[in-house]
Amino acid sequence: MLDEWLRKSQDGPGRNSWFSGKKNRYILVILICFGLLALIWPMSKVEKNPPAPASGEHQREEARSVKSQMAGELEAILSEINGAGKVEVSLSLSSDGHKTFASNRRDEKRETEESQTRGIKKNSSEESRVEDLAVSSGAPVLVEERFPEVLGVLVVADGGGRAEVKERLTDATATLLNISPHRVRVMPRKGGE
Repeated sequence: MLDEWLRKSQDGPGRNSWFSGKKNRYILVILICFGLLALIWPMSKVEKNPPAPASGEHQREEARSVKSQMAGELEAILSEINGAGKVEVSLSLSSDGHKTFASNRRDEKRETEESQTRGIKKNSSEESRVEDLAVSSGAPVLVEERFPEVLGVLVVADGGGRAEVKERLTDATATLLNISPHRVRVMPRKGGE
């Protein structure tokens, strides 16, 4: 097709075309090939292997970070309660939490029926399921993230020896973490009030 076009342009009456020489034709073909290659070639660097979801060690580190952040916020709030004094908090969590990532699922089902010469029919069925991790911008797509459940809380406070302060700290902790009060233990600090 390209060759026909080049010949027509050369055969025109009285035209001295740029395509007249064999060398010029090859240069034109090479330029067209480079142009097509530039269109096809990806402009940005595409990562071949997308990163996998966070490893077990990374998830444990993240859970520790969440645990220390929760404890720090709880300490700051509880230390503001009248009579509590200096407060330290220790949390007991059920797990490291749970992350659910999106996936692409393809189900395929094939059924074949074969008839043999003696009137015998043979039916076969094959089912397959392929599930791939959904990736966006090189990172897995996070659908849901559940934080770990709080099993118990130990609060050590300067005023933890007085019943009134102990009750306030227990109620505040149970309310903030949405747990039942029997999961909260308030203890007086050594050398405290």
